[in-house]
Amino acid sequence: MEADIVWTLTGELTGEGFMPGASEDDSTSKVWALLGGIASALAILAWLGVSNAQELRELIADPSSSGSSSTPYKPSETVDIPDGTETSDVGTADPDPDDDFSGGSDEPESETPSPTPDPTEESFKTVSVGDCLEIYDTGRSVDSLDWSAAVPPAAVPCDRQGSGLVQVTSTTDATCPNDAGKASWIYRSAVSGETATLCVTRIYFAYYCILGKQVGDKTQLGSMTAVDCKAQQIPAAYNRIIHIIGVYQAPSNAGPRNCVQGAYDQTQYLTWLVNDGKTLLCGTIYRGG
Repeated sequence: MEADIVWTLTGELTGEGFMPGASEDDSTSKVWALLGGIASALAILAWLGVSNAQELRELIADPSSSGSSSTPYKPSETVDIPDGTETSDVGTADPDPDDDFSGGSDEPESETPSPTPDPTEESFKTVSVGDCLEIYDTGRSVDSLDWSAAVPPAAVPCDRQGSGLVQVTSTTDATCPNDAGKASWIYRSAVSGETATLCVTRIYFAYYCILGKQVGDKTQLGSMTAVDCKAQQIPAAYNRIIHIIGVYQAPSNAGPRNCVQGAYDQTQYLTWLVNDGKTLLCGTIYRGG
């Protein structure tokens, strides 16, 4: 084996054999140079793992094969992470809309029951502007109006004559006019805590009676009241029953003379201007009959 290797290396390194006629010193130098080359070649072959001529031939035939059983170093693969907020969708799936991620029970949630409605409040809400209602002040309360019904009654024709009739002028105003012949009907619901307000104007008809109070030589009119003309008792806040004789459109400087019904009419009339001074009421103190 060594002879084959030496021959091969000698041929590769010198390209020829010893030249005849060379001097002894030159021959000696060449021998030592040759031996050094052989030693270097053997060291290289040992590093490559070549132990015989066959392996050397295979190495020369396939330079990529080193004959070493060690696995060559391979750098680990790297993955570049791009800038931005995009994420990979690998291994993910769109959620099923039918999936329940709340973690709760499949049983339907119990709903909070609605509060019981206030029927009186609902009745007030059904009233519309322009409705006429048979409602009046009983006069039993000194400091406020005492309406003859707790709940708004059904609307009636506005020309229907009666002892008490009002027309609704507003259902939204928080404050209503409080002049003669005008008032407000207010209801505060204990259920909802809301307040319903109806602004109303009195409609007067002749030959019906209203409560009054005489103070000195003047008689104050309970403009929103109504009473039976033949009532034996009246509320303490009043001391007179006023019989309405005439209802007129008020002229300028209206007074009792506008109530006289003929040349021989000697009646002592009492007069009041109501509805912003547009209506003249002519009346007398009712004495029966």
